[in-house]
Amino acid sequence: MIKIFKRESLQSKGRKLKVDKNRKRNIIVNFRMSPEEKSLLEEKIALSGLNKQDYMIQMSLNHSVEVFGNIRVFDELRTKLKILEEYFKNVNLDCDMDENKLELLAYILEMFETVNRNKNDSTYGNR
Repeated sequence: MIKIFKRESLQSKGRKLKVDKNRKRNIIVNFRMSPEEKSLLEEKIALSGLNKQDYMIQMSLNHSVEVFGNIRVFDELRTKLKILEEYFKNVNLDCDMDENKLELLAYILEMFETVNRNKNDSTYGNR
């Protein structure tokens, strides 16, 4: 009987896992959330200008995220503020408002308040 040669990559069942022993951050953390929570989280991450990993680490360890303004952050702020403006133009104040929209607005206002506070702070320019 003749043996047929198969490539080594085809012989293994499944894919190989990456070797993470040389990574600085080699631990994976997962958690579950609702679609509404995920949407709000994605919006906050986009507004921060950070990637997901950096945002989650800062938020988990420091309970706050330090945002530095750049063009990407300001573009995202402008986009979200336009969405909120349209929402509040069309909302009936007698009805229940979308809690995610209110939380997003509070987050944006908190960002502006921090920027204003830092601008008035004498150490703002010395970073």
